[in-house]
Amino acid sequence: MDKIITVDKQSFMVEYPEKCPLCHHYGDIAVVNGHIRQSNQGVEVLFQCPFQSCKRYFIGYYGVPGQKQLLGLQPQRPELLEFSDTIKTISKDFLLIYEQAESALHAGLDQIAGPGFRKAFEFLIKDYAKHKAPPVASEIEKAFSGQVVSQYIGDPRIQVVAKRALWLGNDESHYLRKWVDHDISDLKTLISLTVHWIEIERLSEKYEKEMKE
Repeated sequence: MDKIITVDKQSFMVEYPEKCPLCHHYGDIAVVNGHIRQSNQGVEVLFQCPFQSCKRYFIGYYGVPGQKQLLGLQPQRPELLEFSDTIKTISKDFLLIYEQAESALHAGLDQIAGPGFRKAFEFLIKDYAKHKAPPVASEIEKAFSGQVVSQYIGDPRIQVVAKRALWLGNDESHYLRKWVDHDISDLKTLISLTVHWIEIERLSEKYEKEMKE
């Protein structure tokens, strides 16, 4: 969306932010102030989110006066996946670590984000296994993640995607990559698939218990 803004008594047609980069709500973003950098090197505009639950300020960066392209917004927060209550109940640590890894990736810190997603997934798979087999929780905590998937995860659909998530997660933590044609986006997809199958299994178990033959 393009709009006219006035900065230092000069008016420009610029690409205008449609949503807040912090709360991710769409709305009528307000212009608070603006500044043309020295020697016309660029334009910086201070915006404010209109939503009462946010009201945060952020800066939009443009090129030299007259160039309308919005080059970036700062600060930003990643728009995170919304996980179900099932996953929240199984592993709160997974949610916390996943959010931190996503924040690192959003900030361009992909070398840090990869191991972060790997750690988040390990917490998810171990907490899920403990949830399935409480009597052997201590053994699960001490076991390697691959061993946990093989020995304590019974659903073959979860096994298939979880193993591959661990493979790519290990690539993100090691010096040499084995799966050179796959990256963090594939790792995130495999984590999402694992979450999906866990949710299906838990929901199936719920209705099986509630509606006995």
